[in-house]
Amino acid sequence: MAEHAEFPCSACGLTAEHELGYAGRLLEHTRCLNCGHVVELEQRVLLPAYLVDLERRVASKPSRMWQRVHSDGARFLIGLPMAIARQPVKFAREFWTLVKR
Repeated sequence: MAEHAEFPCSACGLTAEHELGYAGRLLEHTRCLNCGHVVELEQRVLLPAYLVDLERRVASKPSRMWQRVHSDGARFLIGLPMAIARQPVKFAREFWTLVKR
């Protein structure tokens, strides 16, 4: 997943838009859209942090699902089969992003 934010670049010194790359909820890399400078977190740091974050996401999932049932039960139930089918692909994509380095 990529988002964008504007902040000073450590390479070119300009305040420019940066692409922010995420693995799950963890910032994996930034890329300056002005000069192309990339800052990546090292895999040895990122992988353990990702596993801790994944554990928290799994532990909080029942509570988050319960909140969705209460806020809009019908929509939740209609979307549940597709959401369940998407999870293995989502996990595999996040994990592959980390280990491919």
